[in-house]
Amino acid sequence: MVKYEIIDLPETAIIGKEGLCTKEKNEVQNLWQQANSNFSDIADIGMKNADGSFVGFWGAMSDETMSFMPWTDGFSRGLYLAGVEVHKDTAVPDGWVKWVMPARKYLVTEVTPESYGETFETVIKSLIPELGMKLAGAVCDFTEPATGQNKLFFPVE
Repeated sequence: MVKYEIIDLPETAIIGKEGLCTKEKNEVQNLWQQANSNFSDIADIGMKNADGSFVGFWGAMSDETMSFMPWTDGFSRGLYLAGVEVHKDTAVPDGWVKWVMPARKYLVTEVTPESYGETFETVIKSLIPELGMKLAGAVCDFTEPATGQNKLFFPVE
């Protein structure tokens, strides 16, 4: 059984590296490599906790229309942004992209690299329908730097 919580997340701004992922070419690892190798460009503008750790790193996703709807083609085609959470009014450095994800209700569950595919499928096909909800947007990855914990955020209604 998948452990989860339902949360209301306010608008969330992320600055990172953006690319189009498809069945033929999944750019996720490449985008994280670009973001990580140039992180010094944005380290000073990333939101931080009181202890100085970053609030979070997002693998934000959207359909190609940038309406933050689910990826198409069986969840294999869409835009991905590998980046760090920032304040909404943060200026975007050259070569970077900022997204502001809309405020939404999310079903949030912990995930590991090994369980990612199975967890994603279980939540989409079983858990969300069992709860009488529906997927309302693109699923996002989140890493909490203070704990190293990885989570999936499923927008639901």
